[in-house]
Formats: sequence, structure tokens, C-alpha cells
Amino acid sequence: MTSSPLPKRADALDALRGLAVLAMVFSGIIPFGGALPTWMYHAQVPPPEHVFNPDISGITWVDWVFPIFLFSMGAAIPLAQSRRAENGWRWWRIVPSILWRGVSLLAFSVFLQHLRPNVLNPELGDLRWWLALLGFLILGLAFGQFPKWVPRIVQNGINLAGWLMGIGLLSRLQYPDGSGFSFDRNDIILVVLANVAIVGALVWWLTRRSVPWRLGTMAWVLALQFSQTEPGWVQQVFSISPIPSLLNFAYWKYLFIAIPGTIIGDGILRWMKSSQPVPPADDPAERLQTTSESEFKIQWKRWQYGSIVLLGAAVNLMVLVGLQQRWVWQTTLASIVLSVLLWRLVRFPSDATERLLATCVCWGVYWLALGLAFEPYEGGIKKDPATLSYLFATVGMSALLLAALFVVSEAFRQKWALQLFVATGRNPLVGYVGYANLLLPILTLTGWRETIDDLTMSPMRGVLRAAIYTLIVALVASGMTQLRWFWKT
Repeated sequence: MTSSPLPKRADALDALRGLAVLAMVFSGIIPFGGALPTWMYHAQVPPPEHVFNPDISGITWVDWVFPIFLFSMGAAIPLAQSRRAENGWRWWRIVPSILWRGVSLLAFSVFLQHLRPNVLNPELGDLRWWLALLGFLILGLAFGQFPKWVPRIVQNGINLAGWLMGIGLLSRLQYPDGSGFSFDRNDIILVVLANVAIVGALVWWLTRRSVPWRLGTMAWVLALQFSQTEPGWVQQVFSISPIPSLLNFAYWKYLFIAIPGTIIGDGILRWMKSSQPVPPADDPAERLQTTSESEFKIQWKRWQYGSIVLLGAAVNLMVLVGLQQRWVWQTTLASIVLSVLLWRLVRFPSDATERLLATCVCWGVYWLALGLAFEPYEGGIKKDPATLSYLFATVGMSALLLAALFVVSEAFRQKWALQLFVATGRNPLVGYVGYANLLLPILTLTGWRETIDDLTMSPMRGVLRAAIYTLIVALVASGMTQLRWFWKT
């Protein structure tokens, strides 16, 4: 009788999530104005005025960041929900847990936005920065998951204390427009994530044994999205919401990113449960392995793994540059050529890691091609409002990026290079909140912010400043991960 293998840790997926969070932080604090190139900002909010223009088509790396996070969230759904199934959970426990997670994330988004320093009343003076710091602490108490040596009753007591402190604080605050607490005051990114997390997890649970049914669900979502814009029963039914600012059918379009992510997540789950060793990175003598007496295959060589990384990076870079410059047919043609080369590289996987890479690459190529096919529709690729081209193309790009991270982590065994991203990805809410509600208040209250700003007035120094601030946020998130103080919803 053989013992079941210990599950692997998907460090590459954590790294992808951490990379998305830190890219959000960095993109939000780089200098604004006309000195930096257009591709350093959202394509539809170009310098120097940074005024939103919905007529601008194209995509930059900043536009890609949010889909990366949505994709990684979708890929994590099978990992989290399968553990519940293995523990014997039935649907009457699964569904409430999914709903509770979504509601918790909505509560997090509302509380966070009420204590953003740029939202608090400026007339409070230094008090608003202290309130922002207090908000960081309260979030950590209310949503904190502490080390296992902390007794459960103490853990629950700390969470309850955080909730009570937060409710008490929000009931007393008043904002520049004279209003107090409002559900309309929320972090829109987290609201979208919460809506997608709820529906995406339910879709995966119902279709967990059938990818075709899951793809069919996407067709239903597409039909409802089209019908929702026209008068009729669909518009009437899906306009019903107890809290429209938090629960909104319009956010379901981002399921076109999360649901494909769950398909990749299925592949990651199979890889985690596999007992096969990761492929050797260096020793040619170890290239031949048998996975069973009836299966004997040649494993990929080092240059193949490297080519997956390089070709995937080339495709993503080409899409970002080509679509922003509106070289649409040239970008499409070049992407097809490189995608064929990628497909040929992953045709014959011989072990679990190679099968996972083949899954990421093949699905990545498929979704990217679909996104490029939709590019002329809706006036070209755009982030806001999100076009089908944007949704599908960014899925493909994210899958190829995840494949590259898996190569670095598992095939080349260079996990050390990803550790800061991995640690941040395991504590993403800390990274998301860390700058505005921790680092920025500390710098302001100590007077260092003004000094640093004076020393970094030039655009390039401003970029360096943003990079250093982002690194500090990553170190904070990493430190809290090491302390086992996780923020969970």
C-alpha cells in the first residue's frame, strides 16, 4: 500500500498574485504629468492631463495588472474549494462559506474606503493620518488569521474586537460632503473581486467535473450581458439588487477572466496532488525517467523551458506594444507565429510539471487568440468599459506569465528569485492596503514624506521613489507572512 504524496505548494501562483498586487501599488504612486511615456499609465488616461478618454483603444501593462489578479483569484478557487470537498463538506456548507467570503470582502472594501487618507476630511489635519493608521490596525484585527498556537477562542475574540472597533469608528466619522457611513463609499476593485469570487466559486463547484459545462456557463453569462443592455426581462431581473453599489450584475463580465482561471486552477490542483518529482534542471543524465512501467518518455530539455519563458514574454510584450500603437493585424500575425512555436514546445509532456506547463501554454494561446479575434469589435481593445477583447486577451497573457513563473520556480528551481512576490501573494490584502494606510501615514506624520518628495522631483527619481515604496510594502507583507499574521476574508 503506497502512501499518498504530500501536496506541493503552488509558489508560482502566489508569485503571480503578489506581482499583481505590487504592480497595483507601483502604478498608483508613480509621478503623474507629461514627463513619463504613455505606456506608464492606463491607456485611456494618458499624460499629461490624465483625463479619461473612452475613445482611446489600446492596452498598457498598467491595464493588465487587474486582470492578472482576477486570473490568479480564479486559479485559486479549485485549490480552496477542493480542500473543503475532501474534508467531506456538502453543498449546504459550501454555499454559505462562498457567500460569507464574498460578503467579508465587501465589508473589507467598505471599511477600507472609509479610512483611506485621501477620503477622510482634510480638515482633520494630522488626525486623518492617525485614523488611517488605526484603520490598518483594525483591519488586521478584524480580518486577521493568526498562528495556530493562538487558541481559537482568542482568535475569535481578536476578530470580534476588530469588528466592534471598526463599527464604532465608522459610526462617528463625517466626510467632506457632510455625510457619514455609506455603502456607496467602497473600494471598487475589491467590490468587483468579491462579486466575481462569489459567482466564480459557485460556477466552479457546479461544473467541477466538466470543463465543457464551465465553458457553456460563460456562453450564458455572455448572453445575459448582451441582453442586460436591452429592455426586457433580463434587464428587469438583473437590475434587482439589495445594495446596487456592492452587488451588481455588471461586474459579471469579469467572470470571463476568472472562469478561464479556474481551468488553469484545475491543472494546478492535479499537479499539486501528483507524486511525480519536478523535472531535473541541470543534469542531462537525469533526463530520462519512467513514470510507470508502461510509460517511458523523454523529458524536456533546459532550452525548451527557457524558450517557453522567452516566447511567452515576447508574445505578451508584443501584444502590449502592438495594440497600444494600433498595429493590430501585424500584432495578430506575429502572435500567431510565436504561439505556434509555443504550442510545438509543449506538445509532448512527460510528467506532472510538463503537463501543467502545457495546460497553461495551450489555454493561454487559445484565450489570447480569441481576444485578438474580438479586437475590432467594440471599437478596439479597452479597459473601461472592458471589451471582450480585453477580457480574453488578458487571460491568455496571464496564463503565459504563470507558465513562465512555474518554469522559474519548478523547472529551474530558482524559487529564491520569487520569494518576495510569493510572500506578498500569500498576504495580498496587506500589500494592497500597506501603502495608503501604513507607509504613507508614517512618512507624513514623521515629516519624511515632504523631504523625500523634494529630493525626488524629477520624473526618473519619482519612479525610483515609487519603486522603493513598493519594495517597502512588499517587505511589510512578507514580514507579516513570516509572522503567520494573514489577512483573510
